[in-house]
Amino acid sequence: MAAHTERERLEHLLRGQADLLQEVHLLLGEEQKHDDILRASVLSSMDERPVHIVGADPDRIFHRDTIRDLCVRYRLRFLPGGLFKGPLPNTAIHALRGLERKSNSPLSGFMFMAPAEHFRLCDSEVDPLLFVPLGEDRFYLVHKWGNDLSPVRAITNWPFRNVVTLSATILVLAIVFALAIPTLYLTAEPGATYWGSHRVFALFWSTMVFGSFTVFGWFAFFGQFSKEAWNSRYFN
Repeated sequence: MAAHTERERLEHLLRGQADLLQEVHLLLGEEQKHDDILRASVLSSMDERPVHIVGADPDRIFHRDTIRDLCVRYRLRFLPGGLFKGPLPNTAIHALRGLERKSNSPLSGFMFMAPAEHFRLCDSEVDPLLFVPLGEDRFYLVHKWGNDLSPVRAITNWPFRNVVTLSATILVLAIVFALAIPTLYLTAEPGATYWGSHRVFALFWSTMVFGSFTVFGWFAFFGQFSKEAWNSRYFN
């Protein structure tokens, strides 16, 4: 009788553990389903609909003008999540889940700040920053991954900010090149000094050459200055 009772108790415990494991699996399945829905919502968002976040961190709220300035400086785009073609890491989903608990309404209007190659641009097939709009041209930074705001990127993309920075870059390169050419390659006059009309001609020539190649390459590969391209859905 005692053995029978002990066996029944053991069977009851085993059944309880099985029920607990099943509940855990169901809970994990629901959590995964919610994450998948949230990921799909982010990557299909095309409308900028403001959300209200209770107790939003003021250090993560940025005005559109600030975002535009950063995009121009680092040559990034600021576009809806529906155009984003990169992966959305689990850390970003975790940040969204935490933000959901502070929002009075479902999150929507997701925006990404990222290089152009991370978007499905209208005439085209590095890591982003995920925002949600708060209204009045203010955006809340949900999550950032990657290193797209590095000083190297700012320096290398400085010429593409506007026509002035590009012209200044061409002129500086032309001056450096003209000064680096040995005098014997500029004139056949014996005893010619370093400075002279030949050096001015070299500067003029190098400026025209660098300018011509830049104009050709610009229309072939770039086409838009960062000042105009920061929120453009077009590749070129």
